[in-house]
Amino acid sequence: MKQATERKWIAVLLLVASIIFFVLGFMYPLLQSGFGIGPFTLKIDYIYLATSFRYFFDKGEVFIGLLLLFFTIIFPMLKYIFLILTLANRRFPRHHWVANLLEIINKWAMLDVFVVAVLILNMKFDSDIIISRLEAGTTLFAISVVLLMLCSLVAGKQIRQQNLDK
Repeated sequence: MKQATERKWIAVLLLVASIIFFVLGFMYPLLQSGFGIGPFTLKIDYIYLATSFRYFFDKGEVFIGLLLLFFTIIFPMLKYIFLILTLANRRFPRHHWVANLLEIINKWAMLDVFVVAVLILNMKFDSDIIISRLEAGTTLFAISVVLLMLCSLVAGKQIRQQNLDK
């Protein structure tokens, strides 16, 4: 029983840390982009996670924009809500089914899509004249994703243990 309590608190700490890094990932820019010739920078723009969706939608790349929106915003928010409810010992109908579905989606989600999106943005902005640098938001968001995955792993063990105890 003590091990289950410790596991629960570890999951709670991972979840809180992940939420903090998730929010910070939105507050700090993902990329710095600008135009320059040699050592002279003529224009600098900062790209935030929220503005990256607009970039794809404005360019007519709706599928990539929606994919990025779902796997970096909507899905993590649903996962945060589910984990908060799970760690608070709140059950709802088909709780186990939702846990399995989220675990399946999690295997295909967030970090891979996020990295691909950053790479696409970086490649589109990179040339001899265009300057592109990764910023702190990229690291913060990636940390939140890794912490959320670890939290899911620990909470998943707790859910399985609770199901065995019943």
